[in-house]
Amino acid sequence: MANKITCFLGYIAIISLLLARSTLCVPSCVDVVSDSAPCLPFISKTTDSPSDFCCTGIRNVAGMAKSQSDEVQICDCLKANMAEFDYDPKLVAALPKLCLVNITLPPINNSTDCSRICKCR
Repeated sequence: MANKITCFLGYIAIISLLLARSTLCVPSCVDVVSDSAPCLPFISKTTDSPSDFCCTGIRNVAGMAKSQSDEVQICDCLKANMAEFDYDPKLVAALPKLCLVNITLPPINNSTDCSRICKCR
């Protein structure tokens, strides 16, 4: 009987860890927006290059992207939150290269289908 209880508690602990891990690994849209906000002057053509703060933020966002699904969520978040701004979608896609960061960001605009992001690195 004690062996069954120990196995059951072990099973519950493993399930709890898996559930907690999947919850913690999902990119937070609030964090994505906060980290990418310093890039607005660059993507809106107010400045000629991304600032150090922008690149640090994009590096943070890239750290949230553990999978293609994460990159899709990040793209969807940016798409929803940048809709009210005037910016150049091509500059969004240029950010990872300019900041030397390994993440896929397409030219995000209202018609971007974020589910089609290819994690082709």
